[in-house]
Amino acid sequence: MTASDSERAQGRASITSILVPVDDLSAAIEFLRVEGGFELHWIHPADAPRAARLSRDSTTIDLEIGTPRSQTIRVEEKQSPARFLDGPSGLRIEFVPEPRLTVPVVVEESALYPGDAEGRWHTGRAGMEYRDLVPTRFGGAIIASNIRIRQGGPVPDYVHFHDVLFQLIYCRRGWVEVVYEDQGEPFVLHAGDCVIQPPEIRHRVLRNSDAMEVIEIGYPAEHLTRVEPVMTLPNGPTPNVRTWSGQSFVRYDQNSRVWNESSVGVLTSDTGIFAATRGLAHVELVRLDASAKHHFGSVGDGHQRVIVAVDGHGRVTTSGTEQTFTEGGTITLRPSDEATITSDTGMTALQVVIDTSKDPSYWRPMV
Repeated sequence: MTASDSERAQGRASITSILVPVDDLSAAIEFLRVEGGFELHWIHPADAPRAARLSRDSTTIDLEIGTPRSQTIRVEEKQSPARFLDGPSGLRIEFVPEPRLTVPVVVEESALYPGDAEGRWHTGRAGMEYRDLVPTRFGGAIIASNIRIRQGGPVPDYVHFHDVLFQLIYCRRGWVEVVYEDQGEPFVLHAGDCVIQPPEIRHRVLRNSDAMEVIEIGYPAEHLTRVEPVMTLPNGPTPNVRTWSGQSFVRYDQNSRVWNESSVGVLTSDTGIFAATRGLAHVELVRLDASAKHHFGSVGDGHQRVIVAVDGHGRVTTSGTEQTFTEGGTITLRPSDEATITSDTGMTALQVVIDTSKDPSYWRPMV
């Protein structure tokens, strides 16, 4: 093999295909080409073809003479109604609309959900464990999750992005190393730090400490996570100033954290997320000394609130009823409702207010 042959062989991308046996190769090729929009790559051998390869988008099909079986090939078409076509050798092409971002109607609520001691965990993406902080998810409009990785080390993650309107990552315990598109080298989020992930910003989780936990809040609750096939991270030597769907990246940490006295024994810290999201979300931390109280007043119509006890223990009073509010617990409040938290031994609370009063297309195109 010559040097140029070797270089070509090493540079040739490997292909994963679906093997489909057919009894009429020519008819199957024409059906996939003409009806399905597939591209023919090769047939073999030329004098009496027994096999062929076709592809469309990320789907590659190898046809081979054999005993046919029913085979459905799903093809995504943007803004196309669902339909199907039946072809030779048991082939069926099912055309489905490309997945798109949808936002369910918000179901407002005022509720108190239990803390860490009563939490139920399940395994999600990349081996991470998840716990629903608001099981109702405001009718599917907003998700609040506690996510943990119990063993420290590298995370089996990959460069990806989310088709979403708003997404907050708050480091609750330990630390996690992450890297983001156009934000320079990887950096570490420590307990008390947070970032917002603007819509479709490419990112990756790299490493974490033992017993790492984050709080993730997203709008809407269900959204696609897409793998980035081309970009590698980091993708630049220094952070670049830019926006994604009108939102800018925010990294809130010890270098940007400023505490202001709200009342006796109570400090608050604004994360800067309100400005970065053009008013879509307001995120602040509230720190209470032992026996201190903090009042959460009403907000504007259509503004949904999630308040999480990051650490500490206390009590919450709503509508004249007092209940225990422990670390990992969550409060949701209707816009017109109010609540008062009383700390027993000291407490930190994370408050997130999301503006759902506007049509989602106000925040980004819904296509």
